[in-house]
Amino acid sequence: MVGSRDQVIKKITAWGRTILTQADIARDLSPDPWQYPPVQRPYPRAYSRRQALKLLGLSTATGMVTVGCQSVSGKMIGPTGRPLKNRTLKTVKVDAEGQITAEPSVKVTYFDEPYLNPSLGKALPLRMVQIPAGEFLMGSPPAETQREEKEGPQRAIQVPSFYMGAFTITQQQYEVIMGENPSYFTDDQGKDGANLPVEQVTWQEAEAFCQKLSQLTGRTYRLPSEAEWEYACRAGTTTPFCFGEKLTTEIANFFADFSFTENFEENYRNTPVAVDSFWPNEFGLYNMHGNISEWCADDYHDSYQEAPSDAKPWKSADAQSSKVIRGGSWFNDTPFCRSASRDKNSQTGRSNVFGLRVVCEA
Repeated sequence: MVGSRDQVIKKITAWGRTILTQADIARDLSPDPWQYPPVQRPYPRAYSRRQALKLLGLSTATGMVTVGCQSVSGKMIGPTGRPLKNRTLKTVKVDAEGQITAEPSVKVTYFDEPYLNPSLGKALPLRMVQIPAGEFLMGSPPAETQREEKEGPQRAIQVPSFYMGAFTITQQQYEVIMGENPSYFTDDQGKDGANLPVEQVTWQEAEAFCQKLSQLTGRTYRLPSEAEWEYACRAGTTTPFCFGEKLTTEIANFFADFSFTENFEENYRNTPVAVDSFWPNEFGLYNMHGNISEWCADDYHDSYQEAPSDAKPWKSADAQSSKVIRGGSWFNDTPFCRSASRDKNSQTGRSNVFGLRVVCEA
């Protein structure tokens, strides 16, 4: 863009007016910009030069104008075309005995899927957390307690940024999109199960949910790849669990005592719990260990031999191949809830421990 300062500003203003109209960022001028139902306005709306530059985060008082493609007025814009939100959460760290040693604060950036908000009422939103790009070592080291050969060999994976559900899909969210609730557990301690994880979902049904959600919202929702899932679960850690060396029923919902000792029921809830229970990991994701097992997009392979070095789903030539399941569940004991643990089932396998967590492409 070449010319005098005034010419540059005029060109950017004309471009900005078009962008503002197309992206509907005009809502920033409303007293309640995110109200539901949205304010209906006639378009195109007229913008003065000052209004257009102000909403684009630019100023006529500077000698040089810089445009950020992903930000408006200093705010990062998410897949919805609206500013992303920030929130500070508490996570936990545990020692080798499972005792909580720290509760550090973590800042997460996210958006709530606006299409679902009017239908969910006071139930949990479909909250999509921004997962930063990075590199991690996928799989478990040979010395990790209770590891299996299928968790190796370890390999370094570069993961681009993406958005992942802070929670697994709830029963109410699933019913809003699919018109039915297949879950076995629908009672949450005497309350309705709106915020319980949807379960008894096959891989094919999980795929159908993502496709329909994408069609209704105009955004690309899908199941995570196995690499994305483990990267998000670990959240920068290399320990067996994202909280540390040991998992306890104080911080996760799983079967802690498969030895069936006299007091085993004290450590076993025998049911899924609300998806926002316990502490999140350092990326702001809840229940990555236990509660409900989560489908991934990948075909199952017996090991990571000859696995791709990127974070995309690893597919095979067999269209009927079994699919990867991650995270463990309320029914599983400790080894199956580790960050690196892997399981599989057929594409039509149905169980009250199978659910899903979605990814939205950045």
